[in-house]
Formats: sequence, C-alpha cells, structure tokens
Amino acid sequence: MHLPTKQSDSITDIAFKTRSLTELFLQNLLPTGKPIEINVTNDLFEGQASTRLMLITEGQVFYRVRGKLVAIFEEGDLIGLTRSLNLNEGLFSCIETVQLMPYERDELIAHVNSDIKLQKNWIHYLVCNMAFYQQALAQEIRAEFQPQAGFVHFNQGEIIIQQGDVADKVYTLLDGSADAVCDGVKVGEVLPNEIFGALAVFTRQTRIASVIATSDCTVLSVRKEEFVDLIDHQPQICLGLIEEMASKINQLNTQLLAKHHDE
Repeated sequence: MHLPTKQSDSITDIAFKTRSLTELFLQNLLPTGKPIEINVTNDLFEGQASTRLMLITEGQVFYRVRGKLVAIFEEGDLIGLTRSLNLNEGLFSCIETVQLMPYERDELIAHVNSDIKLQKNWIHYLVCNMAFYQQALAQEIRAEFQPQAGFVHFNQGEIIIQQGDVADKVYTLLDGSADAVCDGVKVGEVLPNEIFGALAVFTRQTRIASVIATSDCTVLSVRKEEFVDLIDHQPQICLGLIEEMASKINQLNTQLLAKHHDE
C-alpha cells in the first residue's frame, strides 16, 4: 500500500513491513473460495459478506473515504479488515482488472490465535497499519507556520516603500494612513489592515510605486520568502489580496473613464 501523493521513506518502510507480515500470518491458511477477478468497479466489496477479506494477488485497488483518495493497495496487501468490523466509511475500487483471494475474518482470527508466533505477527501487522495512517496523517497536516514578522513605525512623510527598489518584504498597515505614489503622482491610498507590497513579490519585479506615510503609522513587515510560505499555509490570504487588487483595478478603470470623458 502507498499514498496517492509522494510519501516519506518511513511510510514506505512501514508499508513494506505490513506486506511482509501479511505473507507470514496467511501461511497455511486456506482461502474461503476460488480466486476472484474483477474488471472495473466503484465498490469492490459489493455483494460480498461483511466478514469477507481480500488479498490482492494482482493489480491495484484504490481506497476512498468520502470521495477522497486515501491509499492505493497492491499485490500482497490484505483489504477489508476495518469493513468487517464496521469501522469503515470508505470504498475500494479498481479501474483495471484485479485478482483477489478471499478469506474469512473469523477463520483468520482463529488461525493467528492458534500459534504464539502468529499472534505476534498479527499484532505487529495491526500496529504497522496504525502507524501507516498515523504517519500519513502527520504528512497531511501542515505544521503551524509562524513567520518572523516585525513591527515598524513611520513618521508622517517617511517613505515606507521606495519606487524602483527590489521587493524584499510584504507589509500590512496596522494603523495610520499612507499613499501610493508613482512618478510623483498619487495613484492610491493604503487603508488600515491592508496588505501592500505583495504584487512586486509575486511578479518578481522592482517596486512600481512608492508608499509614503501620510500620518504617523505602524506597519507589520514580513520577508518575501516567509510571505510565500504563509500563502501556502493560509491560502485564504490570497483571496483577500485578489479582492483588493480587483477593487483597485475597478477604481483605476473608473478614473481612466472619467479622464477620457473630460477630454
């Protein structure tokens, strides 16, 4: 078994151990029927007894929970255990032919309990399964991101951003007011709680305008590398930036239309 996305080496090792343990505890246990071949299905266990387990002997099986692909199972993987214990909301499917060997849950449990070595292998298998999904969850959940932000105070008339400079930081105006000025002409205002200076970071260009404090103000500055990481961890910030940029574009369009009308 493996994740649908790139996985860590530790997850790969756990999957290999799980498959090896499956082979050990299934030794000398007879299947409950003939091999099963399924071509394409959205529910591989449809019509099967609730206590039925399947060993994949050929092909790939996709496991989805609430429509999301969670894991991909391959030759040597045993599937259906959580389903047999009513612990499963997911569906097993295949898009190409798979071959399966059926086993009965209660027969398997009786088999592994018949020998102390098999019991150890079985417990090790269960722990490996738990570890696989724990590691997968840890990989899925992103670590909390805390950028190294700094508070900077500017007096009225001071330049916060200089036109033509390299864009190395993104700012948020916490209090006060500021104007955006391009070639000596005011082209906009910066409002409290507004993020500014991000466009040059995204386009990797120099600053296209200066930002000048029109009153004493305080800004929060974040280095561009950390701001990109922040967007990756909190993509809703990007939506706010898009809305602000769209609003500014509408304002500029209105100004251009008014100027054209006056001419």
